[in-house]
Amino acid sequence: MTADTAAFRRIEQRSLRFGIGANAVMTLAGFAAHVATGSSALLLDGLYSAVLVGSSLIASRISRNVVRPPDRAWPYGYEGQEALYVLFRSLVLLGVIGFGIGSAASSLIGWWNGTPPPPLHLEPVASYTTTITALCALLAWRHHRDWIRTQRISLLLLTEARNARIDALITMATGLALLASPWLLLTSFAALAPITDALLVLLVSLALLREPLMALRNAMAQAAGCAADPEILQRTRRVLMQELVGLQLQMMDFTVQQLGRTAFVVVYINPLQAQDSAVIDGLRHHIDARCSADLGRPVHSEVILTAKPPIHQVDPQQQAAP
Repeated sequence: MTADTAAFRRIEQRSLRFGIGANAVMTLAGFAAHVATGSSALLLDGLYSAVLVGSSLIASRISRNVVRPPDRAWPYGYEGQEALYVLFRSLVLLGVIGFGIGSAASSLIGWWNGTPPPPLHLEPVASYTTTITALCALLAWRHHRDWIRTQRISLLLLTEARNARIDALITMATGLALLASPWLLLTSFAALAPITDALLVLLVSLALLREPLMALRNAMAQAAGCAADPEILQRTRRVLMQELVGLQLQMMDFTVQQLGRTAFVVVYINPLQAQDSAVIDGLRHHIDARCSADLGRPVHSEVILTAKPPIHQVDPQQQAAP
């Protein structure tokens, strides 16, 4: 582990620990606000923070693992744990959102059938909204700042920063809507005033739905072995072509897979003359260093000597070798 890597790891760990504490406070505040006001929307806000507490605890452990080198137990390294963390965290969030939608739908059906919802006590809402929105904003700023300080490679910090921003917007919108609900009685929407809370839960759930769905799709693609983005492929190709200039080595093809913060590069080389194994090892180390510098993320590469890249024999639509 280099000095920079160790420093980045410490920054990431401190940021995640701060997130655990902040989300724990927001969880307790959300549950307390639900008890004091009777609002299911504030309960959903607290449940969202509770999921973030658990995910931050897991992220802290994964942060310590992903920097470890491959070993006998994990021969391809620990980077896949980062993608799995995002995947399972997204599934848990979808479960919480599903609970919110089901709860809101039940309340709306009861109201439609003539069962009035219990009245809300809005006195604590203003202080709750102000405090939690400010805490979410502080948390988002801290994670984003530390993500930049660690050279923008930590998927954990990027995910947590995005979650905190979403939580801040949802908390602020929910609080303002609850505080404005009594004004509905003075408008033509007075009939909707009793179900403001249920409608808010439904709207908040739908607003939260996009982020875990997108994260789930990306994490599943990474875990399933999908190729990296076209931009990363193009930048990797440029680096590889520069590395092979002047060498009696023909690049037949290459693949790039992103797994968490790490990119895995496999280069298929056709040697035009006999090569010493030390030359190939040196080429691999140079590819690691150059690609890491260009992509701004850790890179693990393998160089395979072959005349026919096996991965493209049955798929003519894949990118042709240079």
